[in-house]
Amino acid sequence: MLSAIAFAIKILVAAAFVVAFSLGKGTAMPRDRVGFYALISVVTAAVTAVSQELNSGLLAGAVFVVIGFISYSQFQNEGDLFETLQAISPLWVVTVIGMCCGVGMLLQGAFLTFLAYYLLNYFPYLLGHDNKSEQAES
Repeated sequence: MLSAIAFAIKILVAAAFVVAFSLGKGTAMPRDRVGFYALISVVTAAVTAVSQELNSGLLAGAVFVVIGFISYSQFQNEGDLFETLQAISPLWVVTVIGMCCGVGMLLQGAFLTFLAYYLLNYFPYLLGHDNKSEQAES
């Protein structure tokens, strides 16, 4: 009974972290894709929790392989490296957030959400990418 409650809490926290990650003015995660990313995080948390109960890392490893194939196909389709990284990074972040929640590392998942929110929302400013695009428009 307690393990089912803990599993439900892990799933809810994984979805809550992704929703918190999507808040704000930044364009790190498009608003229309929040449900998709929350679903990825919840599925990853569930797969990781089941994998932990079975004492097998194969399921969690399979998730990384699938995300790797998706990232590879995205790299082939996109032209600019900066835009490709901005498109792929939320996918990897929500996957790792889901894995943190699935294993029960909720504090680490919260810290990763906080860190990824600020890095992805202010990544263009850190690299000076927005300043160059504003100067090119003028």
